Amino acid sequence: MNQDSVTWIVTADATDARVFCERTRMGPLQELVEHRMSATADERRAGDHHRGDQRAPQHEPERRFLTRVAARIAAEAGRREFSQLVLMGPPHALGALRKALPQDLLARVEVTDDHERRQDDAEALRRHLRDARARQEA
Repeated sequence: MNQDSVTWIVTADATDARVFCERTRMGPLQELVEHRMSATADERRAGDHHRGDQRAPQHEPERRFLTRVAARIAAEAGRREFSQLVLMGPPHALGALRKALPQDLLARVEVTDDHERRQDDAEALRRHLRDARARQEA
């Protein structure tokens, strides 16, 4: 696959993540079901309280899950599966995911969309992606 034109669209929240592939800019999206992830029971539990930890304990499970999602994306980037990233999800999840991504992958983030999108199908995501790109270019 020629990764120079491939964009991955990652939709994530505190408990679920889906990945879609756009092989041609503005073309159809295909879900990569093998990359679908859900939080484990441990990641869904209330956050652990650690002394001296400045993170809000209620967000610790979300942070753990999205760190695992970021690691999976980074592993695929190492295999040169995509050239650009689009991140979609609620603001808090986007923030946690961005913090967990390595700097070189953050440089590949083309656009973000801070809305809950995990239930959307490929065609709805394609429309949201088009709108997000238009907002960025405006």
